[in-house]
Amino acid sequence: MLIVGEIHTALLPHSRPLTPEEARAALSLAVGETVVQWARPVPHTASPTLLHGVDCRLPLGPKPDSDQVDEDDRNGSLRAVGTVSSRAVLTGGHLLQGSAWAAVSPSRHPRRMPWSYYLAKPGRLETIGKFDARRLAEGFLVAENRRDRAKLLDAAAIARHSIHDVLSRPVFDQRPPIKTGSTRLRWAAVIDPGKDKAVAFRLAGNDRRRMSMVIGPVAPEHVAAAAEDLAVHDWLLSAVAARIALAKIGEDPRHTLRTLRPVVDHLLHLWSAGARTSRDLEFMWDALERRPGLTRQWTTMTERVRSQIDYGAADLAAQMLDMMEQRQRQAGGSGDSFYR
Repeated sequence: MLIVGEIHTALLPHSRPLTPEEARAALSLAVGETVVQWARPVPHTASPTLLHGVDCRLPLGPKPDSDQVDEDDRNGSLRAVGTVSSRAVLTGGHLLQGSAWAAVSPSRHPRRMPWSYYLAKPGRLETIGKFDARRLAEGFLVAENRRDRAKLLDAAAIARHSIHDVLSRPVFDQRPPIKTGSTRLRWAAVIDPGKDKAVAFRLAGNDRRRMSMVIGPVAPEHVAAAAEDLAVHDWLLSAVAARIALAKIGEDPRHTLRTLRPVVDHLLHLWSAGARTSRDLEFMWDALERRPGLTRQWTTMTERVRSQIDYGAADLAAQMLDMMEQRQRQAGGSGDSFYR
């Protein structure tokens, strides 16, 4: 079997983090369905899971002995019918995610079945044709580069749907404390108990990431939660790195303080790698902490941010004292009288 999904992550357009009560109201996307919340280690809210019916194509990657590239339309595709799960997730009252995922398996029937058949299997897609999990995973990860992408499963649109539902609420003041971009993580997990567990994570552009995994039998929702966890922390790394690049460190202490202070106020406390990852998928973080070493990179950046805040504040304080002493001398008074 195969599990595929996509996650969009961005800062909520609000000047402060939402309280747990506000977060619950904002993520109540289905009447009568429960919003799930956690308080530790970082406040976390998940909307009810919604289902989206699809009848589309899933792209195939190249055959093992083929010289075609991943994005080549000649690799073909399979028809897939069923439902895709989606939800909105809010971390720390600040970071909003739209997440979509589905388990993909071969159909036991040679033809399309009535919708009642697929609705009885929520969050699952069944393919009609020869099923190859590895080729489907490879094709899905690069589907956005294919010329026939209009016919393919649009997981990005489903993920954005949850975000739009949340942002349509009239409670946000549209004044985010930090100007940042969004990121997109597209992922695929092949379930193969006979192979060693593995994970590969790579950047595919300024805002796009791809992750592929080989795992044992795990609930699709747990895999989606682990991918959401990774997407949050990848966004944090990208956002803080971007602010450091804008801070003009070593050039303008005041600009550096103004640029980095919101990072300290709103982002540094949100790092909790692996907190939303189930025990069956902990190997993912173990591998990513070895290489590329996400927490090491985070620690290095946060230490740099804090040191620049400290140095900048000390430098500005020294400048203010120098100015005050200079004014005292110009007024003809004693420098010591200022401190009395």
